[in-house]
Formats: sequence, structure tokens, C-alpha cells
Amino acid sequence: MSVKEIESAVQELAAAFNKMDMKAAVNLFSENLEVFDHVPYRFDNKKQFADFLTPAFSGLASAHFGFRQLSCRMINDGAAVANAYDTFTGITKDGKPMTLHGRTTLVFAKEAGQWKIVSAHFSPLPKE
Repeated sequence: MSVKEIESAVQELAAAFNKMDMKAAVNLFSENLEVFDHVPYRFDNKKQFADFLTPAFSGLASAHFGFRQLSCRMINDGAAVANAYDTFTGITKDGKPMTLHGRTTLVFAKEAGQWKIVSAHFSPLPKE
């Protein structure tokens, strides 16, 4: 178990969002997922978050999601945490540009030999 595996999993999540492939993104999440996002309520499982993501991305013509200053730490052989600043840019299907800057924390656990995201926290950076 290494930091490289966690870095790879984080980049896999970004790649899935960039391809707007919600099936690939959702596959990285644990069934027991808990998410705090930019909305004023918590998602208590994978299905709830998938039900939020799918329509959110269906209104986009294009998307680009990236991380910077990624920090990954192993907690033990079965747990890890990743922190980063994130940037999302996209174009809606009606041509409106979107840009969001935020912070991401992802907690990973080893489930059946695969790293899965068990907890995620996405928060916006304050606007200047």
C-alpha cells in the first residue's frame, strides 16, 4: 500500500469527471460513502451522491476538473487520506461558462482489495 496508489486513485477520479463518465466516478466510491459538498446537506451513501452527480453533469457540454497541491498520506495498510485544492471549469449545454475553486478531502479505505472513497468533503474557496 503506497501513496502512489492513492495519488493514482485521486487522478482516476479527476479523469472520470473530465470524461463526464459518472459510472467510472461512482465506481470509485464505497457503498458506505459519506459526502459533504457545496449543498447544505450531507449525502449518506453512494446512491444519494450518484443521484446528485448524474443530473448535475447531464447539464454540461464539457467539464474539466483538476487538483493542485495534492497531499496523500497513508494512515495504515487499509486507510489513507488525500487533500488538495480543486478547480472545476465547464460549459453548460446552453453555453454558459462555469468556474469553481475549492478544497477537497478524500478518505480512502481498502475494500475487497481495492481503494474506495469512504468519505469526501468538497468546499468552495471564498470569492475574492
